[in-house]
Amino acid sequence: MKQNDYNTLHYLLAMLKMYEICDIVASPGAQNARFNCLAQYNDFFNCISVIDERSAGYVAIGIATEKHCPVVITCTGATASRNYMSALTEAFYRKIPIVAITFFNPETNKYSLSPQFVDRSVSQNDIKALSVELPICNNAQDISNCIFLINAALTTAKEKSMPVHINCPAHNDFENGNFCNLPENIWKTETYHTIDTSIKKSLINRSVAVYIGSHKEFSKEDALALSEFADSWKIPVLCDQTSGYKGKNKVMISQIASMLRMHEQKPDLIIDIGGICGEYSSKSLFKNTEVWRISEDKEFKARYNTPLNKLFFCSENTFFTQLKRTNENQEKDFYAYMKTIVDNITYPDLPLCNPLVCQQLAKYIPNNSSLHLAILNSLRSMNFFNLDKSIQTSCNVGGFGIDGPVSTIVGQSLCNPDKKYFGVIGDLAFFYDMNVLGQRDIKNNLRLLVVNNNGGFEFRVKTGAIEQNMKNDAEKLISASNHNKGGVRGWAESCNYEYMSARTKQEFMDKIQNFCQNECDKPIIFEVFINVKEEQDGLELMQMSNRDKFEESAINLYKNLKNIIK
Repeated sequence: MKQNDYNTLHYLLAMLKMYEICDIVASPGAQNARFNCLAQYNDFFNCISVIDERSAGYVAIGIATEKHCPVVITCTGATASRNYMSALTEAFYRKIPIVAITFFNPETNKYSLSPQFVDRSVSQNDIKALSVELPICNNAQDISNCIFLINAALTTAKEKSMPVHINCPAHNDFENGNFCNLPENIWKTETYHTIDTSIKKSLINRSVAVYIGSHKEFSKEDALALSEFADSWKIPVLCDQTSGYKGKNKVMISQIASMLRMHEQKPDLIIDIGGICGEYSSKSLFKNTEVWRISEDKEFKARYNTPLNKLFFCSENTFFTQLKRTNENQEKDFYAYMKTIVDNITYPDLPLCNPLVCQQLAKYIPNNSSLHLAILNSLRSMNFFNLDKSIQTSCNVGGFGIDGPVSTIVGQSLCNPDKKYFGVIGDLAFFYDMNVLGQRDIKNNLRLLVVNNNGGFEFRVKTGAIEQNMKNDAEKLISASNHNKGGVRGWAESCNYEYMSARTKQEFMDKIQNFCQNECDKPIIFEVFINVKEEQDGLELMQMSNRDKFEESAINLYKNLKNIIK
């Protein structure tokens, strides 16, 4: 069958079959008719008809209780789905895995005065552990998203033994004769509660990397377990400034991602831990790569909607301790390959830009201090540079919004008056959160570096084509330029801060060490004014988009490294 012969219903049924969920309690209706028809014609499914949805839900509970496996209930649109609530409440509190599949007419919405429409965008907390709405599968991206969401729902039902809800677009195209065939371009996440020897064997002589998103502070025991695991298998630990890892084989993602894209020598297996990562360049590392994830809380999470091959329900310490290499043969040294590339990269002479600011800050920031980075441009720029292990770093990547970077670093600084707290913040984010500057408890251990490039530089990066076509008109609403034209000085001095500024590269270079290391009886704000063109040039240099601006040795190094990774 061709790909376009399959719709969302085919993928849903194919995934149910892959997860070995065969029992379906179906109630009659128009919206779910095509789904019921496809299931009826497939010998894998055991279909039972129950007219009353209230009874259907409890019949499913009875089956699931006896068979100890998930059971599907399915009904049409309108109030039929409301009749599932009492049974789903029962399933929630008894931890019974019911997969409630409801259907909606994609041509209707709550404003269209269409008959039989009900709004399922919200529901009670105690009737499901997870709820997803599947897209109409019109293209490859739709199919990818659809398969990902179904995996999340079915994994949750099976592994948490909880009810889940899948809202599916109705496809009543009975003129399509494809009743029996199901798509094969699908994937399933394998789950593990214990770690056996076969898992360790699959690490031998492969290009493996550990990837860490934002992470809570590692305990000594957890850091040691990861360090020894990585060192024993000769694999890199890919981090950004929010990862919190300070052990062996650490490699900054930003330093390596561009080089790996150039040479197409990516990891063929990534072991993923931690939360959201603000380093966008890492997305390409996950494409066409096998991915494992460690999930102590049994949550289904995978980066960038990429297939998640294995999900381990254990602690990170358990995983890395049990899979540490003992006497297995390991000829491939993927960490040495990455480290050699990083050690040979020579960055060019940067203009006055955020990467230069972070480069020099990394050079002069005192040991045992703390650094908070605003999202996106400031975080991305600092991700290119290594900091001393004694320096704590953080960034508000949870909600990942403009809110609160100044307030967060102020809150941190109040906890330890004897420790210096630094913040790197763009002008838009700074002025958004400047009210906290007048907080009366702020002490002289706070130092803020404001990168003032006259607007939201990130919006210029993301909307470059729009800005190019609109010319200066983009500054009005897209990048929000020319607000707060007087800069930070007035605010800083009115709040009794020590104020510093730089408008040229030389002026910045002359002052950055004093900002970082000199003692002062006031909190300090250092405002660095940056030209947007130089900001853009600096970012392109750091991302290696123009190879001519980097030393030939860094670009051609790959040719001499094949013996390391063989």
